[in-house]
Amino acid sequence: MQTPELMSIQKYASTYRTSIFSVIKKTMNGELPTVVKEENGKEVTYIVIKALSANTQHESHNIQNEESEIDYKKAYEDLNKEYLILKTKYQKMVEMLEG
Repeated sequence: MQTPELMSIQKYASTYRTSIFSVIKKTMNGELPTVVKEENGKEVTYIVIKALSANTQHESHNIQNEESEIDYKKAYEDLNKEYLILKTKYQKMVEMLEG
């Protein structure tokens, strides 16, 4: 397994030319994946860089969109078919009990 690349909040802010405040805000909202490590008795927050590749985020977003797209007509037809099968089985059972 490959270890992820880590970058401090300050270095991330300077690399991507944004404010430290906005980077901290993104980490608090969960937009940026973080790892907390203890160094010299202090907890230091690092941003995980490997998970931030644009292709990975784009691909995962596309996969989520594909999963959320449902062919409702086909799903309805499948459910209706199953309903009709169960309905005829039920009617046959009722006729057997009455007859």
